Amino acid sequence: MLSHKKVLVVLAHPDDETFLCGGTIAELSERNVHITLLCATKGEMGRRMGNPIFATRESLPELRVSELKNACEELGINDLRFLHVRDKMVEFESDNSLAARIVKVIREIQPDALITFHEKFGGHPDHCAIGRAAEMAFLNSGDAGFYPDAVFSAFKVQSLFFVLWYAFYDQWVMENGLSRIIRVNIAGTLRRKVQALMCHRSQTLAVPELWGNQLQSLPFLSGYEYFINTATPTNMEETDLFRTISKLR
Repeated sequence: MLSHKKVLVVLAHPDDETFLCGGTIAELSERNVHITLLCATKGEMGRRMGNPIFATRESLPELRVSELKNACEELGINDLRFLHVRDKMVEFESDNSLAARIVKVIREIQPDALITFHEKFGGHPDHCAIGRAAEMAFLNSGDAGFYPDAVFSAFKVQSLFFVLWYAFYDQWVMENGLSRIIRVNIAGTLRRKVQALMCHRSQTLAVPELWGNQLQSLPFLSGYEYFINTATPTNMEETDLFRTISKLR
């Protein structure tokens, strides 16, 4: 049912895709969904440079792009693109300008669904900023007057999902209840998520549990990933992300 569907994932940094929703992306790819990842930055201001250190501030951008390409291959991401915004500077970019650039990608690839950060529950300023711009792009993608210089015709994305990092789950539930949460069981693709995390060596070598086979102690490898469904105010079962996408159009 998901063959020939397309999903656009708009995130801020290399490794966001794996930490936040790598298991879900791998499951989508196994169901023959075409996945485009649009990454705002190259992660050049990342705090970690390996453990022990093997990167420099100058070499880190190229290294993290290479790591991301390897992770994309592991997760089954078909198409990797960058917005080339400087790391830790996304929040200072114009929302309209970022949204217009995202709209250009939307009109080119014509995805069925878009996955991004929630502007309040993103956690990192870059996350919140790119989520705000991506939501603006989603809302305006079908408006021919928005970014009229785009080469491609207006195209309306049908569905928007926000990734919900486990650390914000309780806060979301306290403020909004369970009505819009989708819980995805990633037990079947957890191995691929772990392999993709290991592709991001410069950032994950500092997580000894990952490399020492103590995965159970890492909360982001608990076996579930969480999303907020912006369209459906009903309690969702764990596989409904896939059913929702399969029913689009």
